[in-house]
Amino acid sequence: RRLEDPDLDVQSVARIALAIQGITDSHARAMLWSPITPQTNIAFADILEREFGIPAIMENDCNMMAVALRWRDPDRYRDDFIAILLSHGIGMGLVLKGELFTGTHSSGGEFGHMIHRPGGALCRCGRRGCVEAYAGNYAIWRNARQLSENAE
Repeated sequence: RRLEDPDLDVQSVARIALAIQGITDSHARAMLWSPITPQTNIAFADILEREFGIPAIMENDCNMMAVALRWRDPDRYRDDFIAILLSHGIGMGLVLKGELFTGTHSSGGEFGHMIHRPGGALCRCGRRGCVEAYAGNYAIWRNARQLSENAE
C-alpha cells in the first residue's frame, strides 16, 4: 500500500524495506551503482526515513530474495543455498551456514558482473565480458536480432 494513502495507519508500518537492482552498501544504506539510473551513491534509506519518518533499510534485490525464501520456507531454505535471479540482469543471493553472505558492499553474490570473456561483449555496467553481457535478457535479445531468420 502507498504510504501516502490516508486510510493507512503509518504507525502500523514497522519498516520500509527497499530492494534495488545493482550494487548496494547495506551498512551505508546506499545504492552504489544500478542499471536503473545513471546516478551513483544514493542513500535511499536515509531519504525514505526523512520523507516518511519510518525506519528504512535497503539491500540488493537478490539478497532480499534469498532472505524472503528463508522467511517463507525456513525448513527448505535453512543452512546453505543460493537464490538466482535471471531477468534483465543476473544476480544471486547466497546463504552460508544460515547467514546471508554479502561480502564487500553487499555484492557477494553479484556473479552477473564476473568477467566471463575478457574484452568481450559490452555489459550495461560499462565493463566488457561480464556473464550478464551474454546471459541477461537484453543480451539474448541483442544476439537474437543478429541472427538470420533461417538460423537453426
